[in-house]
Amino acid sequence: MLTLAGAGTWALVTWLALSQTLSPIARVITGSGYVSFLILFLLISTHFLYKYSQRTSRLVVYSQAILTLILIRYDANMITPILLVIWASQLPGLVSKRLAIFSLLSVNLIFYLIHNLNHESTSAGFTVLIYMGFQFFAYSSSQARLSEADARMQQEILNQQLIATRSLLSQSSQHQERVRISRDLHDILGHQLTALSLQLEVLSHKVSEETKSEVEQSKQLAKELLSSIRAVVKKQRDIVGLDLSPAIKALMNRLPGITLNISNLPPLTSTELAQDLVLILQEGISNAVRHGQANTLWLDMSQEQNKINIILKDNGNMSNTTALPGSGLKGMNERLAPFNGHVELKVSGTNNGVTMAGAELHISCEQPKEP
Repeated sequence: MLTLAGAGTWALVTWLALSQTLSPIARVITGSGYVSFLILFLLISTHFLYKYSQRTSRLVVYSQAILTLILIRYDANMITPILLVIWASQLPGLVSKRLAIFSLLSVNLIFYLIHNLNHESTSAGFTVLIYMGFQFFAYSSSQARLSEADARMQQEILNQQLIATRSLLSQSSQHQERVRISRDLHDILGHQLTALSLQLEVLSHKVSEETKSEVEQSKQLAKELLSSIRAVVKKQRDIVGLDLSPAIKALMNRLPGITLNISNLPPLTSTELAQDLVLILQEGISNAVRHGQANTLWLDMSQEQNKINIILKDNGNMSNTTALPGSGLKGMNERLAPFNGHVELKVSGTNNGVTMAGAELHISCEQPKEP
């Protein structure tokens, strides 16, 4: 809707501007300028430039302002400054708030000089103030829309974290329940079977020879039952690992149209490490989708003793992904600091021998030893 509104406004401004008394050559030149503005506007509004660097987008948006100022110079009816309102609405998300305000003031100062020198009007300042008010309104509206979108995104991230944490908590609760049941089996049944074996041993020395073989069989059966219970208890205690797959798959369910290929995810013994890794992978996946426009990712995890290595690859655009290092990677490394961890971002890689344009997030850490 915003793109259609901008294009519609441009069409009206262009038609009114070209309706002025102009020579054929001047009409062709100014018409080319208006068409160029529309092209630059569509490059920004349709997110076509997302595959390129943010510097390119800024160059394009400031080119619109320069082009509009040039067109204002040849507009006798002062209709063209309306294009500056369209230009101001594109500044949020491309430049900082301080730079945007400075740009608006600078452009309008130049607009005032052009208007004052070209038309020698006593109301030039008033006219510029009116247009500048519209520009600040358009800028504030777009900024509010982006802030609302960021708030929704943060809410979605919190929902994803809640889902992942719930999955890990469920596994942790199941593990604790298994440990409790195993401990009860060992303490109660194990103790009673041991006492039963001792009683049968004493009884075997008191009974007659005819029933002694039956007592021996009962004693052997009690020993086998005790061994079986100990084996079950040991097996349940050995099932300690937390599986990251359910938590990560729960995250992917919130990202329709995105494919994640998981090749290997060994279980983890530390609940704290598992939670931190899920949060790091969540941020890595979100960044690849949001900044790199990736639609396919590959996740592989290897473990050697207590050393863990994870690689998250994507097929996104690496020119946008290179913007990720900074607070994002710093936060990831801070999460893994208690586990001697390190996170590194690489912007090239291969998958099955095929060169990828996306990024690789390399994660290494140490799993705490069991007490």
